[in-house]
Amino acid sequence: MDFFNTQIRELIVENIEIDRNFQYEQFKVGRSNITFKIFDDKNSYVLRRPPYGNKLESAHNMSREYKIIDELSKNNLKVPKPIFLYTEKDITEDDFYIMEYVEGKTISDNIEAKLLSSDEKQTISNSFIETIADIHNFDVVNSKLNDLGKHEGYVERQLNRWTKQFEAQKVREIEDLDFATEMLFQNIPKQQKISIVHGDYRLDNVRVNNGKVAAVVDWELCTIGDPLADLGTIIASWSNSKEKDTPFIYSPTLSDGFLSRSELLEIYSNNSDLDLKNIEFYVRLSYWKHAMIMEGVYVRYSRGSYGKINKKEIELFKQSTVMFAKKAANQDLLKEIK
Repeated sequence: MDFFNTQIRELIVENIEIDRNFQYEQFKVGRSNITFKIFDDKNSYVLRRPPYGNKLESAHNMSREYKIIDELSKNNLKVPKPIFLYTEKDITEDDFYIMEYVEGKTISDNIEAKLLSSDEKQTISNSFIETIADIHNFDVVNSKLNDLGKHEGYVERQLNRWTKQFEAQKVREIEDLDFATEMLFQNIPKQQKISIVHGDYRLDNVRVNNGKVAAVVDWELCTIGDPLADLGTIIASWSNSKEKDTPFIYSPTLSDGFLSRSELLEIYSNNSDLDLKNIEFYVRLSYWKHAMIMEGVYVRYSRGSYGKINKKEIELFKQSTVMFAKKAANQDLLKEIK
């Protein structure tokens, strides 16, 4: 599907500095919302829009994403600067927004990570964990983002939300996912702090420049709640070459040389006043949520919501859900991923 028709191009050139014959390319990372780099000889931007076709209620909210990065940018946190938001629906039925293109690279997999030296990996590791600690320490309660969601009961809300979305698009039974869901509901820890929660903080969701995080991207899952949920995702996705059956099969950290999971926890602890004794719960929550996300991608992709269908990729998404669910159902999770 060609999104950039004549009307869209005219709208874009009226609102940002770019030639109407600009080129574009879709970022390969990410299968939920669709992200393009748009550029001419002098200018580069990023345009973000929802997937094509039917969308789940409350999902793919471009105005909400724009509001988040706008406020965080104004408070000097590492996010792309937003530039233009379209919501009128007279040219296209889907909202979209344009933000700055942040120079640097996205370390999307272990193949790209192998090109980095051990020193670079160590520096990136430090910057990565310190960046999310800074975001968690941002005073969201006294900011313009204090209405993003309820402040308390984050984990329970997440469990209810993703379970509801899974049931709304359910196409098959997954026993491990049911077991993990039961474990999570029965062991919800007390929320220690009210913070911004990115919702999917991983290495492939940051831009790196000169060995440090230049910008955090993909804010579609962001809300207010328990910051340890982000830390759980970091630990879950920080796979290593000795780990068996990791569902993060392209994790950059499968390329050795990055800091260990325990080192990341220590750095975070030094930049936070939170107690990390229940971190296994949050790691389990992350695997579980990724299973829910991948199942949604599998269902939408197989129905053509992302354009051309690749049967091999559909099967990979289908199996990915199963792998995440299996991990989430492991009762001795921290020991297994050590």
